Amino acid sequence: MPALDGLRIQSGGRIPLAEIEAVVAARLGPGRVPGNAQPAAFSRQVAMYLASRVGEWSTTEIGKFYNGRDHSTVCYAIARIRMLREVDQAVDGIVTVLAEEIGALAESIGSGPRPKAFVQRKAAPLLLLDDAALDAVAERIASRILSRLTGLVPAGGFSREI
Repeated sequence: MPALDGLRIQSGGRIPLAEIEAVVAARLGPGRVPGNAQPAAFSRQVAMYLASRVGEWSTTEIGKFYNGRDHSTVCYAIARIRMLREVDQAVDGIVTVLAEEIGALAESIGSGPRPKAFVQRKAAPLLLLDDAALDAVAERIASRILSRLTGLVPAGGFSREI
């Protein structure tokens, strides 16, 4: 693939995976390391998500870049970050900022502007429940928890003897 001095542009006009990793690593720490320690794993998952959504890389190519990981690992990372963005505003904020930084980097090195659809996620529809519906859901959850806890307790109860 052709390479330029300094920042590299892939032949398909995509932002290189190494550049995406560098932007994410500057904020969250390196993700391209062996093992699955939590800070590196989260950074790697964010970078994989952005490589797919902003960089338009395939899951197979992303996996190869990240120490030969399988494409299913990349699919899991993408799904996890997508889910976290929906439930955690802090994760959504950092991913949005990183996507904008990568998009700006892509424009500055000539790989073209990124569509806004890749930078901003659509807001999830708001689900409104009345008090009766919330109470019913809470009762159902409590019932499931109690039934599972009951199955964990031995028939004679717990013994204090050691």
